[in-house]
Amino acid sequence: MLDQPREYNSIDVKPIAGALGAEIFGADLSKPLNDETFGEIYRAWLDHLVIFFRDQEITPAQYIEFANKFGEIHTHPLMKGLDDYPEVLEILKNEDDTYTFGNSWHTDQIFTDKPAKASMLYAKETPPYGGDTLFANMYLAYDALSDGMEAMIGGLRALNKGDNYKRRKQTGDHRSRAERYAAAKTTMKLKEKPDENRVTEAVHPVVRTHPETGRKSLYISVHTETLEGFNEDEADIIIDQLREHAMKPEFVCRFNWRPGSIALWDNRCTQHYAMGDYQGFRRRMHRLMIKGDTPV
Repeated sequence: MLDQPREYNSIDVKPIAGALGAEIFGADLSKPLNDETFGEIYRAWLDHLVIFFRDQEITPAQYIEFANKFGEIHTHPLMKGLDDYPEVLEILKNEDDTYTFGNSWHTDQIFTDKPAKASMLYAKETPPYGGDTLFANMYLAYDALSDGMEAMIGGLRALNKGDNYKRRKQTGDHRSRAERYAAAKTTMKLKEKPDENRVTEAVHPVVRTHPETGRKSLYISVHTETLEGFNEDEADIIIDQLREHAMKPEFVCRFNWRPGSIALWDNRCTQHYAMGDYQGFRRRMHRLMIKGDTPV
């Protein structure tokens, strides 16, 4: 967050929490955006890490067009997109589903060589209550570390896996992702033919430097499995401590969805968590991701 509010000419930007997050007013994403308006939206996004738009009515083509202003589309290597728009992943939970997609603290696609720069979620149907998304500021999480912890983790690199074996081992569930999805009560679908060149595990620095702001942030996720150069028990202690630290309430904002809401977040400096507290109700969202670079 900025120490002093930035001035905007074509949009209104209203923070929703002290840690991160702001609502954007005055932008109709169904219409072409001029360079000044988009430039202000982009600056607000970098400043606030996650931005929100309300009451948007856009087609999948318009949704993709807006996303392309931030970069090329990053498709999910495992999950199936819409038939007519495969870039768009429909995150659907029906009334009798028991599985909640994204129901753990994570940053999108950390298990790929070039994780997604940004993700965008568009609410199509929402429950009467529940189903909020939490976001955490990983700049603040890093800044709040002690000097000793900063020094210890500054050069560490972590192995991240899309199908995290250690997480399954801890819960006693040794099935693969495909096996779990086949057995789970979920409407979400895996690709029938996963991408041939898909990558579902990657090693990245635990502390990454944002390529646009130059700020350092803590870069971990539920997908973080172990640390290079440490035995398993040692790595578990450090990772668990960093995870607990990263989700402190003072680093977090919470967003309440309604149909037509859009959230756009920066995966390079945030984590997020999808609440699953709306059992018995339907929730349907459309997600897009933007290609990123190799974390350093």
